[in-house]
Parts: sequence; C-alpha cells; structure tokens
Amino acid sequence: MTTIKDIAKHADVSTATVSRVLNNDKHLSVSVETKKKILDICDEFGYVPLKKRRPQIEEGAKTKEIGIIMYCSQEYEWEDVYFLSIRKGIENECRNKNVLVKRIIHLGDQSSKEINDLDGVIVVGIPNPEEEKMLDETLGDNIVYVNNLVENDQVDNIIIDYEKATNKALDHLLELGHTRIGYIGGREHRGRSGPEMANPRKEAFEAKMNSHQLLNNNYIYLADEFLIKDGYDCIQHAIKNKEMPSAFFVASDAMAIGAIRALDEQGLHVPDDISIVSFNDISMAEYTKPALSTIKIYTEEMGKHAVKLLLDRFDGRRIPVKVVTPSKLIVRESTKKIR
Repeated sequence: MTTIKDIAKHADVSTATVSRVLNNDKHLSVSVETKKKILDICDEFGYVPLKKRRPQIEEGAKTKEIGIIMYCSQEYEWEDVYFLSIRKGIENECRNKNVLVKRIIHLGDQSSKEINDLDGVIVVGIPNPEEEKMLDETLGDNIVYVNNLVENDQVDNIIIDYEKATNKALDHLLELGHTRIGYIGGREHRGRSGPEMANPRKEAFEAKMNSHQLLNNNYIYLADEFLIKDGYDCIQHAIKNKEMPSAFFVASDAMAIGAIRALDEQGLHVPDDISIVSFNDISMAEYTKPALSTIKIYTEEMGKHAVKLLLDRFDGRRIPVKVVTPSKLIVRESTKKIR
C-alpha cells in the first residue's frame, strides 16, 4: 500500500511536508506548484490518509480481509506504473466495498502462513507452479489472478488479449507504410526465479509479421525486463549492430521512453526518422516528447474487476470466470507515415 514516505520520495520533499499538505496546514510555506505536485502524486497512486480509511474499515459487521500478491518489486512498480495502476484499482475498489487490504506482498515472497488468515487474495503477475499450487491448497477458489492465465481452470482470471492488442499496433504501422518493423521487449519468467516463458507480445508480433512475410529476426531486441534502461540498451544494441528498421513496436511505455532517449542521443528523431508504438498507455505516455502512440490497457479497471470477482466468490459463486480485458490504439506523436 502506498505510504507517505513513497509520496515524499516521488515528490522530492520531506514526509513532514506531505503530511502538512494533506492536513491543509495553513502555516506551511510551500509553493502552489509543490502542493499541486504532492496532491497529483497522491491521486495517481491512489493514496488515502489513514484517518479516511478507518471509518470504512470499522463500519459494518464482518470486514473481509484480503491480500495482494505482486510479482514485481516496489522499485519496479514506481518506474513502470503498469502494475501500480492495477494495484490502485484494487485498493480503490476495496475502499468502496468495505474490504480491508490486510497484506501486500511483493515479488511473490509469500508463504502459507502469511496468507492462511486471509479471506482471499488477488495475484498480479505470474507465479511459478509451486507457488500456484500452494495458493490453491491454502485458499481454494478464493483467488483471482490478474494478467496471468494459470493452470488451474477452477479459479478466476483477468487477462489481456495480447494478440489482438499487438495486431492493432502493427496494423497502425503497416497502414502508415512501414514494412521494416522491429520489436523491443523484455523476458517473462514464472515467479521470481522460475523458467523463462514465452512472451505473448513477441509471439503475436512474430505471427503478424510472418503473415505479411515481413518478419526480420535481426530487428528483434530483447532485454531482461521492461523498464526505461532496458529500452535504452536495446536501441544501443540496434545501433551497434547497424540493424535499424523504420519503426519499432515496443512492449512497454517505459521501454519506449528509454528507446526514444537513446535514439535522440544518436541524432535520430521520433517520428521523423523512426516511428515507435508502445504498450500500456501509462500516465506519462501523453507527456513524453514526443507523446507516445500506444496500446491502452485498462489496468485500473482490471484491478477493480478483480475485487468484484473475489467478492462474488465470497458470496458463494463457484463457477470460474475468465475476463478478457479490451485494448485501444491511442495515436499521438511518435508514429508517422513513412517518407
């Protein structure tokens, strides 16, 4: 759960300043811009002061207590807010439904002891098979998986149609006349140290480009993760290898931000020299220079829907549900018709 310390770190102010702004301290001497920055960060990350949470927790009869298991680190959440946005949706809906988020566990570092006192959990990301088995044995049906299609077909899933979403991005580039299209992405693993698994965006990219007889493996660049530095490093490799397409499909907005920086350092400009379409539509995407053309994934809604599915389970539903999240192409400034 986001804390005052997190807000202070992101706003580059002290925790005392954050606390006084949130308490509307009239004797606090800070600029209007600083106050707005703090409040905007609180809103973006779904921070609610404890005194506003307590009435919801204390009202009513039996408050359900759930856990959120995040298969990413807290540092990863702050750099690529895709996962943070899902968690924000979960926490906001829990407040609305009088559900207490008792425990947030990062990197899947959970044990049966940590979760057996919970009514249910929402798992964001991909556990390894052993972790998945432990969750199933401890909580039964009271689990909702987000962004992961697990082996157990008796639990609820909220997934993304990566093939359809990727095709929207590639169709956009093809319509602009691009035929030399590259891919930049990270590697997926099951759990913290599990085996590498197929990445659905990369698979969809390869299938689509193959169908047009345009696939060039020399234009595919992979990094360990999906963060800004990974996108930057991929472009560095592309420049070193002298294998540069006219456009890239980039698997995350964070990677795209790093890629644009690396291209700019080499005197290559987006979109005049190279077009980029990315994935997620995080809050920063429309404020980058150029603003990112990207595939919007409704991450906050995914989190809200996960809570609703879990509450349905508490009410006795036993039929498993799989929800496929829609996506939408957002065209901004980073793509352009090829010259």
